[in-house]
Amino acid sequence: MVNTTTHTGQATEQVRAWDLRPTDTLVDPDTGVAFPITTVTVDEPGRAGREVHVAALVLGARHLPLNQFVTIAKRDNATTGAAPDVEANAAKDRHTLSETACDLIVIEHRLRDVRRWTPETARAHLDAALSSVATALDALHAEYATRTTEQEH
Repeated sequence: MVNTTTHTGQATEQVRAWDLRPTDTLVDPDTGVAFPITTVTVDEPGRAGREVHVAALVLGARHLPLNQFVTIAKRDNATTGAAPDVEANAAKDRHTLSETACDLIVIEHRLRDVRRWTPETARAHLDAALSSVATALDALHAEYATRTTEQEH
């Protein structure tokens, strides 16, 4: 039989949906009732409207936008466990950079498509958005380069 015990009064934190792990516990921010997550999957990189698919006891299946903030029971941020687990966490972090870059590229292409059909008077706003996406991609590239350099040393 599956354990459906819930907990209340736990310390909580906010995380983005893509950072959820199967070992996390979703917390209803209104009632403080916590529900263990049983599965977490994320749609493939580059897919428009990517979502996080979560199955939690009692709550059932949920589809969350990639960037949605959710409340979870506060997790221990100390890196403990077997070496393969630590490596898997590091690999997930590198994968997340890649996924974020893919999402930004999709956004950039969509903005360029929309810009073609936008009246001249409104294009300045789209140009500013495109500039922001380019800045974000530059920052991701710099972060990737920094991590790669740190790993070599």
